[in-house]
Amino acid sequence: MHVVLIGFMGSGKSTLGQRLADELGRSFADTDRMVEDAMGMSVAELFQTRGEQAFRDAEQEALSEALRPSEPIVLATGGGTPCAEGAMEWMRRRALVVHLKPPLEVLLERLEGTVDQRPLLRGKTGKELGDWVQRLLLTRAACYGAAHVVWSQDLSSEDAFQDAVAGIRWRLDPEW
Repeated sequence: MHVVLIGFMGSGKSTLGQRLADELGRSFADTDRMVEDAMGMSVAELFQTRGEQAFRDAEQEALSEALRPSEPIVLATGGGTPCAEGAMEWMRRRALVVHLKPPLEVLLERLEGTVDQRPLLRGKTGKELGDWVQRLLLTRAACYGAAHVVWSQDLSSEDAFQDAVAGIRWRLDPEW
């Protein structure tokens, strides 16, 4: 069974995804990287030149492609990926879906330093950024809420990470 990490931008999907893949001895894929490879440009360039809809279409194609093989992988998705029509149902049928849900303060701290690299955040700082993130989190709550598992704990320590992995390993490997 695949593992798919969902969550808001800055929640740690790519970083934890690679770490989880290493721990489980699986390949790691990231839908944003897949889109960049397929389109020959960065996500920011794609937003700027072709618009958000072109990105969302490419993102859904990447999701579909990543979860087709039978060899289990760990996949990090874009923040809006699970909210596209049919995306969450596809992920839930093909994978264990884990929602990364760090505290809002942690999320905002991570995002403050990457505003220029994230097309949806461009020009937003301070209170404006916080308000925008909270609104988008509310609109995505139903999508994210359909995950099989929620990791809201701080996973920066090795012990916390190992505890989180142990909490899902039984679902992935019946002989564990």
